[in-house]
Amino acid sequence: MFFEASWLRVIVLLSTAFGFIRLSAGQTRTPAASTHPVTVADAISMIRIAGSKYPAVRPKRGFAVFSPDGKRFAIVLCKGNIDNNTNEYSLLVFRAAEVPNASRPMVLTVFSSSSNRVGISDLRWFDDDTILFLGARGAETTQLYSVRCSSRKVKQLTNHPTAVTSYDVSEKLDTIIFAAEEPERELVSDKVLQTGMHVDKEMVTDLIRGRTNGDGFEELFVKKSTPATEQRLHTLGPFRRTFITPLRLSPDGRYLVVETHAMDVPQNWSNYQDSQVEIAFRRGFRGGVDTGILHRELLDTQMDKSEVLLNVPSTSSSSDVLWSPDSKSFLLCPTYLPLNVEDPIEFQLRRSSKFVVEIELPNRTVVKITNQDLTPVRWDLQTNVVEFHLRQKWDETQSVPESIHYRKTGKTWQRLAAAPKEVTDLPANILADQDLNMPPRIVVMDRETKQKTTLLDLNPQFAELAFGKVEEINWKDGTGNTVSGGLYFPPQYIPGKRYPLVIQTHGFEPGTFVIDGSHMTASAAQPLAGREIMVLQVKDIFYDSLDTPREAERVMSAYENAVEYLDQKGIVDRSHVGLAGFSRTCLYVKYTLTHSNQHFAADIVADGVDAGYFRYLMYYNADPSEAAEYDSVIGAPPFGHGLSLWLKNSPGFLLDKVQTPLQIQAFSANSILGEWQWFEGLKRLGKPVDMLYLPAAAHILVKPWDRIASQGGTLDWFCFWLKGEEDPDPAKAEQYIRWRELRKLQEQNAQQPLQANPPSVH
Repeated sequence: MFFEASWLRVIVLLSTAFGFIRLSAGQTRTPAASTHPVTVADAISMIRIAGSKYPAVRPKRGFAVFSPDGKRFAIVLCKGNIDNNTNEYSLLVFRAAEVPNASRPMVLTVFSSSSNRVGISDLRWFDDDTILFLGARGAETTQLYSVRCSSRKVKQLTNHPTAVTSYDVSEKLDTIIFAAEEPERELVSDKVLQTGMHVDKEMVTDLIRGRTNGDGFEELFVKKSTPATEQRLHTLGPFRRTFITPLRLSPDGRYLVVETHAMDVPQNWSNYQDSQVEIAFRRGFRGGVDTGILHRELLDTQMDKSEVLLNVPSTSSSSDVLWSPDSKSFLLCPTYLPLNVEDPIEFQLRRSSKFVVEIELPNRTVVKITNQDLTPVRWDLQTNVVEFHLRQKWDETQSVPESIHYRKTGKTWQRLAAAPKEVTDLPANILADQDLNMPPRIVVMDRETKQKTTLLDLNPQFAELAFGKVEEINWKDGTGNTVSGGLYFPPQYIPGKRYPLVIQTHGFEPGTFVIDGSHMTASAAQPLAGREIMVLQVKDIFYDSLDTPREAERVMSAYENAVEYLDQKGIVDRSHVGLAGFSRTCLYVKYTLTHSNQHFAADIVADGVDAGYFRYLMYYNADPSEAAEYDSVIGAPPFGHGLSLWLKNSPGFLLDKVQTPLQIQAFSANSILGEWQWFEGLKRLGKPVDMLYLPAAAHILVKPWDRIASQGGTLDWFCFWLKGEEDPDPAKAEQYIRWRELRKLQEQNAQQPLQANPPSVH
């Protein structure tokens, strides 16, 4: 009755929300009689696997969330709706027994988000019938919801004035812990209008707009059902949710393990052989400000009292917490251990390795279990056996994680040679089967035979699109280290023909199907390929040189050598090459523009950092950690003897060397102010510069209209400068009038040296 009664609703909701999803096992796409190149609209309307708080995540596994009894699992799908400027999230539930044959999901609910917030995320089953999730409908803020499979009744569990960002609940759901964004507060009051205000650590943009949301950290709350109360909790360090580690509440609701920012970092933490810690120490620390290093706290929710759990850093690498069913201890998987040991062998092991440990309460005794990199799955109450999975790298796909079991007997832990009979009933292995050239489909993989059966073909409409082939390539940077990237070919690629090239920066995911780029901001890989422009998506974040004066120079050499490599292959026309930077890689693009001998025909930078003097002064007061980061990248602060290094290495002081038309994409007041040095500086020098401002856009673009403006603008910009093509759409007429004037300016600059007082272009 569960699926028979709901199948009509499945057809209606999925055809409404997604339009063309195919929900039948074993079906595959057949090529259409005619195809057309991929557009930005195709990328936006692509159905993708969702459920993460971070819209750029493309999960390969772990997205199917199973009920405690293993009989059901839930999946979240998302599709952009360009007409309504919304993203539509659907929560589907399958019966595991019906997988993979005749598997028909029930659509529990659909949340349509018109804001930058994710519609449905952070799924977890409370019991075998009830799912909890963070939800945002329309323009509303994110709150905690529950939905029952038996009735499909949705219930809102929090009604906080600001958005809820993470949560956990007690075993009986009588205690809810949640984090929420800090509320904005007005800076300009009647008193301030009369007497002024003392400026302390406010952002300059907050002072201009007259309100602030503080330091961007979050607040913790505990909500009790008996009596019905909601109380603020306090941690030692400021709290901001992280991608890896959520809130972890004990089953009885008493204790919370939470990661916070360490405001005072012991010097001996520098002994840990950890790239995140090394980067933080390279930046240096100022007392009382965010250091960029996390640590764990144990918070007593009844007493509102928190203590540092272990005197160790907690980096952003994968880690998790698993409470014992009786709430008397918990596992940390993995964690560093303190370095206060005299044995040199143990000291070396602790500085280089993380461990799975149990921490017993209330005395917080630490019991070492193993130094294997394991992630906890479940702690069986009856057998006292814990199932772990050997942690996989994020880019490992289609592989079944190895299960490892430990039994606790008294105070000791013993690894079991085989899984106990009671815990051998494993749930189905649900994966996103994909590669560089195959769009993701949700499959069920047999754990014994490894045979895959299609559960959901997410985008059968892709059979009507002409995708360019994507090929992984490798070359060397200036240090001799290997760099990898994904090369997108035009769909009608002609061997021997040299094509324009766009280098898209900020990441490449091997084995992952990507239409636009590793992030959705200013990236348009397949649409560019469809316009006969080669695209190289580069994996260009090198952690061993991050936050050093070598960082930007090394990445620049990777771009230069990529052009050289493809030129020698006879694939690209090196006189028609463009660069697109986003976030961190805006620094690399700007450094390349001012330091490279390679000619670039057009560039784009979108909502990023640039180690610029103006941005340095803008952030130093409110966020000294970013200013310290710039000091590390340049080699010194921009004062005294350090100023000479800035004049040499900071791209903003070298705008006279820019010979490339540049489009700047800014997405907030902070972003546009941070880009002002480049925008006004290039205009002052009479160089072609264009700025797109999206005042309500997120850093990683979410809303369809913002993506149309950014990704579509990227496509138009590179087609104009690399191929001389213009979109005939009448709505873009003003854009091309403006760009033609920039082209005239570029031609004038190419014919004459830099004038002492060059004309401004408006």
